[in-house]
Amino acid sequence: MKPTTFLADRPAIGDLQSAALRSPLQISPLPHLTPSGSAPGESIRHILLGKPDAIRQTIHLLHTLHYTETILWSPVLMIEEALVITPAQGEAISLLRKQL
Repeated sequence: MKPTTFLADRPAIGDLQSAALRSPLQISPLPHLTPSGSAPGESIRHILLGKPDAIRQTIHLLHTLHYTETILWSPVLMIEEALVITPAQGEAISLLRKQL
């Protein structure tokens, strides 16, 4: 019988982040998972909002976790005015706020 792994059995994100800072070569890459129900070639957009240093830190953490390459992110842009996000028909949004 295959053992069941629960989310509680996995290290917390803070543990992964501190492990990444200690020794990035010892972290195993995240498995390449495709969400069920997604069509081939479908894309998702990630938006990071915050202080420039925090954005860069998060981009490098996602790279260390083998989620994405740093070169694929746009340059960090300063926002001078209110930002309006206009979704395409049928798109949705989810927001995560995390204290650093």
